[in-house]
Amino acid sequence: MKIDKFWQQLILCTSLFLYAFTLSAESFNVGVQAPRSAIKALTKWKELGKYLKSELDADIKIIPLNPSVTIDAVKNGKVDFILANPAITVAIREKYKAKPFATMNKKFGSLFSGVIISKKGSGIKSVADLKGKKVMTYKKKSAAAYVFQVKYLMDKGISVSDFASTKIAKKQDDIVLAVKAGLFDAGFVKSGLLESMAAEGKIKIDDVDIVDKKTDSLSQIHSTALYPQWCFSAVTEKGSNVLDKVKTALIKLSSDSAAAKKAKIVGFVPLEDLSVMAETLKALKMSPYN
Repeated sequence: MKIDKFWQQLILCTSLFLYAFTLSAESFNVGVQAPRSAIKALTKWKELGKYLKSELDADIKIIPLNPSVTIDAVKNGKVDFILANPAITVAIREKYKAKPFATMNKKFGSLFSGVIISKKGSGIKSVADLKGKKVMTYKKKSAAAYVFQVKYLMDKGISVSDFASTKIAKKQDDIVLAVKAGLFDAGFVKSGLLESMAAEGKIKIDDVDIVDKKTDSLSQIHSTALYPQWCFSAVTEKGSNVLDKVKTALIKLSSDSAAAKKAKIVGFVPLEDLSVMAETLKALKMSPYN
């Protein structure tokens, strides 16, 4: 009888302990943009989730987000932190008081660019040659596969309305493959994509031509001006409460870590100046300045 009572008390105490532990464990949703696919994004960033879980002693859920729903996820409180392109970062900073605090750093640095590709042998070498042509782009909220290129065109006195037609692709990879196949005369993609697809065996770099190819501090193939890489932001009060801890964890992330290697990044640096991105959005009258 006494033994039964002992076990009952032990089970009760254990249950109460586990319940209290569950209540005390914090959890955070981290949204990450997924321009190629949700599966690729989850595979790429899941190790970072594990790293943050260890550093914060909290549950971390990585949530891949299509660029078209990224801002809504912030607006509706679906995520506590978000890793997003600089255009979206500026928009959520101005509209929803997001607090950006770190910039992604890659092998080629903490800046990136947009690429304008054209069909091999088409003779399209400069943006002036794009007039009257069929062009495939990515979503309008995409910084490096739409916004950067449109601003570059504007600076050259050209508008997307000068094209014969435009089509929005579901994935950036599709843009490269469609231009390679001759289904479109030209396309907009982010810097680094051609190199990634070539490494994956999907294309050869010279399968397409590069419009207005630049030679500057960024060694990756690109056509437009340089902008800050993707930014990490706190977007809820709960996220803001641990912002300093997350920032410290990200900044000290080693390039040799599993998280950095899986994501193919060097790590993170303190937030790069976003003023050039804000000025571009103002010039284009795009969110949050529309």
